[in-house]
Amino acid sequence: MAVKIEKGGWALIFVVGLGLAGYSFDKYGLLNVRSWFGSKAAVPDAVVDTSKPLALPASATADSSCGTVRVRVNIWVGCAAGLVANGGLDTAPDSIFDKKGLKVSFKIIDDWTEGAAALATNNVDVMLTTADVWAKDFAQFQDRGVGAHAFYMVDWSRGADGVIGKQGINSIEDLAGKTVAFAPYTPSHFLLWNGLKSSGLDTDQRREIFAKAVHTKDGIEPATLFAQQKVDAAVAWDPDMSDAVAKRAGSKKIYDTRIANHLIADVLVVSDRFASRCPDTVAKLAEGWLDGVEFIKAQPNRAYTLIGTIKDFNIPEDLAKTMLGGVKLADYAENRAFFGTRGADSDYNNIFKMAEEMYREERVTKRNSDPELSVDRRFVESLSGKFPSASTEAPTEYREPPKNAVPIATQRRSIYFDTDSANMGLDSRAVVDEIGAFMKAYENTVVDIDGNTDATGSRAHNVQLSAERAEAVKRYLIQKYGFPATRMRAIGNGPDRPVADNSSPEGREKNRRTDIKVYPNPAG
Repeated sequence: MAVKIEKGGWALIFVVGLGLAGYSFDKYGLLNVRSWFGSKAAVPDAVVDTSKPLALPASATADSSCGTVRVRVNIWVGCAAGLVANGGLDTAPDSIFDKKGLKVSFKIIDDWTEGAAALATNNVDVMLTTADVWAKDFAQFQDRGVGAHAFYMVDWSRGADGVIGKQGINSIEDLAGKTVAFAPYTPSHFLLWNGLKSSGLDTDQRREIFAKAVHTKDGIEPATLFAQQKVDAAVAWDPDMSDAVAKRAGSKKIYDTRIANHLIADVLVVSDRFASRCPDTVAKLAEGWLDGVEFIKAQPNRAYTLIGTIKDFNIPEDLAKTMLGGVKLADYAENRAFFGTRGADSDYNNIFKMAEEMYREERVTKRNSDPELSVDRRFVESLSGKFPSASTEAPTEYREPPKNAVPIATQRRSIYFDTDSANMGLDSRAVVDEIGAFMKAYENTVVDIDGNTDATGSRAHNVQLSAERAEAVKRYLIQKYGFPATRMRAIGNGPDRPVADNSSPEGREKNRRTDIKVYPNPAG
């Protein structure tokens, strides 16, 4: 029997549908619908000028609400120092934060999008995120008129994240045509995208990988799918990643954040609304978090035990110990080095720019933001003199890869030189700068720079010329980026390793190339 809907019914259906659409748009950040109805969350943020000296009040009690700070975290051991400083998810008596007059409430929000929404809607004051995901959130915040800044580096991922592949997948290029599982718009996504971008795969091959990929809700499920042999490769977290490799015969880890050891970094982001009202609280949060880092260094077993007892965090003591082995908690010196100085080529800026490129390519964001607008160094700088400023991390030593070692990636670059010369053109320096940015992020790698020519002219001359050109690239990377000479080998192949037919102009152009072969550092 047909049901007749009167005019009033159609109007009601329209209003309900409009309301549901508005709720969805607001929830996922497409529109700030609540601002149309005067929601408290829609109050414009105070404009924060990070170039001005930080004005700290004499006491955090200048605003009665400043003694409490709400921090978004996900179930990840990187926030261990904050939990230790707090004595749990809520501030324990006589804890580090309690002694500083702070009440810190950690809110577990595992979904990355919901975490950013909580900060934007004033449901938390600070959020834990990664520098790469923050590049997306910052662009979307700017579109919505939400002010926030990264102000503290929490940790480096050092082996906790990686890409694993079945038997026969030995390099990033071997992922071509394969099915990969990963969690989109998370650090796993960025690790995969960055690895593919830095490989010898062309644009179509990379797009095919993402088109065939299996998307998951978190970073744990990809490891499960891989162990069940439902996918060829996966981007996963430890300990699930190592467990999946052990369960699938012949599989291996292709690369991880021990190799890309300056790529995935956790950071704290504070809303401008809270930072402008409670700057002393933010500074004390950073100070207490650093005290937590020092506590874990001095008494790691007590820290493991404390983490294991935190209800709802679900990381037992033994697992906390294992997981902390895959991260490098950042101290004061590492915070200063990570963010650098205004305008410097810092690790933060390097990661932010690469992540921006990914999210624009994915059409998640449209704007090209200046990383300097997204960071506030003043809170860490205000702690000068309270913590050691010298780095505690030993410089990386490099050794040559063994003979017949298989590179994890081989980039083929067109680096143009003046005719019959080793002088690089200005346009080619931009190409070498891309190599430099990659080498900064993948610090624990050694690189072969192979110069190649076409078959025109004498072989002896071409071999010498290609060697000089490879040396020119190496010299540029040393001079501009400070990479040690021991990290790079310059090799001249001349015409001996063509990738195309030398009988055509197009083939000869392809053969006039520089190959960048990337190996895990044997000393690392």
